[in-house]
Amino acid sequence: MKVQKQRRRVQSAWLTTGLLMLALCPVHAQTQTAPAGPGSSRIKDIARIAGLESLDLVGYGIVVGLRGTGDKDLQLTRQTAANLMENFNISIRAADISSMNVAAVIVTAVAPPFHKAGDRIDVQISSIGDATSLEGGILIMTPMFDPNGELTALAQGSVTLGGFSAGRDAPGGASVTRNHTTSGTIPSAAVLRVSQSGKFYRNGLMQLVLRHPDFTTADRMATAINREMGGLAVARDASTVAVKIPDQTLDIGQAAAFVARLETIRIHPDMQARVVVNERTGTIVMGGEVHIGQAVVAHGNITVTIKETLHPSHPSNLAIGLRDAELDVRSLETPDTEVTVEEEKARVMVVPSTTTVRDLADTLNIMGATPRDLISILQALHRLGAIQMELTAM
Repeated sequence: MKVQKQRRRVQSAWLTTGLLMLALCPVHAQTQTAPAGPGSSRIKDIARIAGLESLDLVGYGIVVGLRGTGDKDLQLTRQTAANLMENFNISIRAADISSMNVAAVIVTAVAPPFHKAGDRIDVQISSIGDATSLEGGILIMTPMFDPNGELTALAQGSVTLGGFSAGRDAPGGASVTRNHTTSGTIPSAAVLRVSQSGKFYRNGLMQLVLRHPDFTTADRMATAINREMGGLAVARDASTVAVKIPDQTLDIGQAAAFVARLETIRIHPDMQARVVVNERTGTIVMGGEVHIGQAVVAHGNITVTIKETLHPSHPSNLAIGLRDAELDVRSLETPDTEVTVEEEKARVMVVPSTTTVRDLADTLNIMGATPRDLISILQALHRLGAIQMELTAM
């Protein structure tokens, strides 16, 4: 009986201690982000973290194994092939190389942020000589350098074109070509030799850079971050929002989790009143905040048709009977030009001050106006000052 009573006392003590520890442990509530709504976007979709940029790489190499479609007589290719043979203790002059199974190429790639040594990335190759096709070729090991000229990756692999070339590329020969056969890709061809630093903050401070700078959007972003995660953010300018990572978050190594929660916060980016027009294609793209002041619009088309007909003029009867040596007799052609002008009846409309560009487009569409008519009217309204927005022509 005494043993059972002692066991019950121990169990009761453990239960009391556990309840006390549970009560003292802080409860971490999940960050509640703003609900998705029309026009709202996540911070990760409209901004990037300063210091986390991709790295562009470039290199020069040669592709071998072609079926006579390589460079025909490029000194650069022959010299590169001769230098390659020197690495295998084979001495040969560049002038003695006449093979058309080799092509000189430029190799490019983009290393993503947070890349590590040993990661593999895709590369793109493009011929720089007179090769007609890189089909079936293999890129020989090529060093790739960053903008500072440092060796960053080594690339090698089989070329993938996504197209083909068949037939004889010669006078009188028929050939069929689909897509570009002088450029291609090599999946997972480059092996990175260096790692990028994963430090995206300094002294606990990180910066968000808007992809489309705007003071209103930057202020809304800072306000949303402060509302959801505390007073941690401030808009420095139209493109930069500085965010302070809490010290306790850094102490436990949870900076990545902090950024993951921050990126999911939704805001409503402000849209600038802008109209983009492309007269060549008749394309018009406009924002929803574009409004038109009161104006009168009259628009009509004038069609000018010029038709020219050539009439032959024969020599007169006075020249009959004369020898060709005495008089050079020729027939002349005289042009007969006819010009007609057709002017359509002008269409006049009064635009009230509350009209939007969308309403104007709908009205002109009903009247039978073309997109180029709308472009001309928008340009005239912009010059008049009835449209207070930015008009961009592509």
